[in-house]
Amino acid sequence: MQEEGPSFTPIAWPLLLSQIPRPEDRLNAEEETVPLRRIVLWVLVWVALFVAFGLYFRYARLLTPLLG
Repeated sequence: MQEEGPSFTPIAWPLLLSQIPRPEDRLNAEEETVPLRRIVLWVLVWVALFVAFGLYFRYARLLTPLLG
């Protein structure tokens, strides 16, 4: 009969559940909320884009002679 080599376990050390981060262990959940300033900034950017597109489509035919 053949001799079998030493048996190895797939895990060399035990897995400690205390090392796995859990969602309730977060220090400050308020950091994940979007600040009001950021929301206002993005709303202003989108409003400016819509106004710019509106003005472009309204006055584009008047700009063509200036460019040509």
